[in-house]
Amino acid sequence: MGKVIESSRSLAASASAGGGKRVQTRVRGKGTTGFWIFLFLLPFLLFFGAFTLWPLLATVVYSFFDWNGIDALSAQNFVGLSNYLELWHDPLFWQSFWNTLLFALANTAIKLPLSLFLAIILTRKWLRFKRFFRTVFFVPIILPVALAGQIFTFLLNPSNGALDSFLLGTGLIKQPIDLLGNGNTALWTVILISVWQIFGQYMLYWMAALQNVPEELYESAQIDRANAWQQFVHITLPTIAPMAIVITLLGLVNSLHVFGIVVTMTSGGPGTSSYVLSYYIYEAAFQNLPFRYGYASATAVLFILLAAIFVIIQWWLGRDNAQTTRQLGGGRA
Repeated sequence: MGKVIESSRSLAASASAGGGKRVQTRVRGKGTTGFWIFLFLLPFLLFFGAFTLWPLLATVVYSFFDWNGIDALSAQNFVGLSNYLELWHDPLFWQSFWNTLLFALANTAIKLPLSLFLAIILTRKWLRFKRFFRTVFFVPIILPVALAGQIFTFLLNPSNGALDSFLLGTGLIKQPIDLLGNGNTALWTVILISVWQIFGQYMLYWMAALQNVPEELYESAQIDRANAWQQFVHITLPTIAPMAIVITLLGLVNSLHVFGIVVTMTSGGPGTSSYVLSYYIYEAAFQNLPFRYGYASATAVLFILLAAIFVIIQWWLGRDNAQTTRQLGGGRA
């Protein structure tokens, strides 16, 4: 009996030792896995730090200096909050700010419903030549912004542009309309052209979101004699709501960064009627002598904060939507 107990203890000790080795092996394995994960992430971290984090931090630092981008930073050109105070009292900054906000809201309010409508049409089974229509609507995205701006500048030219020539020839107008030369219409014209160029991209986003809507729901709704609008309100919208928040955020943030189409078509004109923040920053940093990198950096910091506001709103809405989804899921269970 004593030998049995002794042998049992020796077996238990051996098992414990073996278990310890296995645990140790697992720990070592986890450490090795963590090392390889870090190694594969290292290029991304270096890239992110060099081209995103460092420029962002540098922009914040430069905003406290009266710096021309050439001379070294020193205590002599440190101005503290003077750049921000100058911005606060600059009417052109506020005009650029409100124009940017108007551009983002109007552009998003037009392109999202339009692209959603087209996405719904292009995902219907009864539609023929789907690939053709998808290609046609996506073509404007392929065009460089500068080229698209030049094309529309030529088409809208009041002297020999195709639009005015057509309207004058048909008698719809009595004299040429200078849409880009009128301060009341220039910004809105740029907004509409921007919508034309980008809505195809958001159409693809909506089409991807619509793939998550079960076809059986539409079939059941048709059996219940629900019309197209009722199906959209009670089936499509609730299903794509989480993606809709993300797409709306993308639309707003991307619209805030409008620059190329403004530079190509109006250069902020006529006068300052189509100034936006990105063009305001560009002009302060590169157009006027002496270059004011510090002042432009202060504007960029406020620009980043404006974009961050939309991100925070999206996060807040997404959180509430996730909570509602969990509650509904719990109710069904």
